Amino acid sequence: MANHSQQEYKSSSFPLFSASECTAWLTVFGMEAVAMVTLNALTIIVYLKERGLRKGSMYLVINQAVADMLVAGCVIIGCYDLGGKCKFWTSLNASNLPSVIVINAWFFFIPLASVTNLAAISLERMHATFRPFKHRLIKKNMFGAAVAAVWITAGLCSAVGAFYPFTIQLSRSLFTFYLTFSLFCLLIILVSYTSIAIKIIYGNQPHHHGATSRERKLTKTLFIVTVVSLLLTQPTIIIWILRSVSSHSFTAISLQTRLRLSCSFGFIFCANSLVNPICYAFRIPEFRKALFSFLRCRFQSQPAQIFTLKKM
Repeated sequence: MANHSQQEYKSSSFPLFSASECTAWLTVFGMEAVAMVTLNALTIIVYLKERGLRKGSMYLVINQAVADMLVAGCVIIGCYDLGGKCKFWTSLNASNLPSVIVINAWFFFIPLASVTNLAAISLERMHATFRPFKHRLIKKNMFGAAVAAVWITAGLCSAVGAFYPFTIQLSRSLFTFYLTFSLFCLLIILVSYTSIAIKIIYGNQPHHHGATSRERKLTKTLFIVTVVSLLLTQPTIIIWILRSVSSHSFTAISLQTRLRLSCSFGFIFCANSLVNPICYAFRIPEFRKALFSFLRCRFQSQPAQIFTLKKM
């Protein structure tokens, strides 16, 4: 399902998968996309409606939910491409450069925005851990600026998607830059949370102070979310790195095997967008309470409307 793998599978006169296997893959990815949009949309709604959760530090968390929800677009585009390979419908015309550029840029832009935002969250958590009093004085517009910086940076670094269909040398150089920036974000995350762990273990912070305890619990929750997300994305990133270093080892594998690997790793890669809402529900009592309250109100209002229609 990764963008750069689409170029490997040329149009052929026969489908790469059987109809049943294609249907199974499309069903699995369709369910994943629906769950992605639903859970992250609920997360955004809950954080925006609940004033107690609408703190400045939560802006980056809400932004992460937005980025994760947009990953569903990558899944939908991948399903369309897979359906074309299975001869369920006409594949995207590679000669239609505007649409190819938009799709490629989307595949590069959204995942990079997600990992960039995770790096921003790790820096924010490190600042909250080492400078807790100064962190509480940060104004909300600063967090808004951080959110804007995440999208601008991801957009500029994802310009590789616009050049990908063109010269091989240029696309390879830009793709190397794209991977380098992604690895730089991973390095920021690693250094930030390592320093946070050292500070918590060996620091002199009061363990029973209310605000400190809440910040520490939030840091642990976001750390869990980040670790699980990175673990789910690592297989795809490793394949990207290996393919960019040496593509000859992959050409020896059959097209069907490569497509199955692409679908499997793509499913695991996109599953990281489902991690956040689940972790929030388990780890943040205020979020869980607000979520159940919102769902209860929605489900209780429906029977009342049906009863009114029957009476009419």
